[in-house]
Amino acid sequence: MTQAAQSPSFVQRLVALHDTVTRAGYVLAGLCLAVIVCSFCFEVAARYFFSSPTSWASSMVAYMLCAMVFLAMPELSRKRIHIYISIVLDLMKPEHATLVQRCTRVVAAAACLLAAAFSFDATWMQFNNGIATVNEWRIQKWMLSIVIPYGLFSTSIHFLRQAADKQLYEASGAAES
Repeated sequence: MTQAAQSPSFVQRLVALHDTVTRAGYVLAGLCLAVIVCSFCFEVAARYFFSSPTSWASSMVAYMLCAMVFLAMPELSRKRIHIYISIVLDLMKPEHATLVQRCTRVVAAAACLLAAAFSFDATWMQFNNGIATVNEWRIQKWMLSIVIPYGLFSTSIHFLRQAADKQLYEASGAAES
């Protein structure tokens, strides 16, 4: 085998890097969920067993919930395990269903890219203006918001990669039941 056949191309390395970052984000989303659960449990114990409610648990849960959603979203799209209603595609010929699915993914990617651009602009403004959150446990808002453009942008890349996939659509079988 030649050296060119053995080593991955630049695009393949970028795809592998994107998948690795996506998986790492998913692990971080799992950690966010663990923080949410622990914060709620601590708050319940502090409030009802010790009559000493926390001032930070509610804010922590809100922050972690935002981070969890946008860190998990790219992995859900990468694995194609997001909510998906396929009854119309299942009734089509595979060639037509594939075309419709590709078009849908391109539209989804465009929507995610547009939302990523808007959210990045808002995050950048928050960073430049030093805007803080308004709840009990104040942090710089950009520190919370930065995961939003990341999640949307990464998801759009996954949708574009799937739109370029050469595999034909396979019916789920839901339309037959």
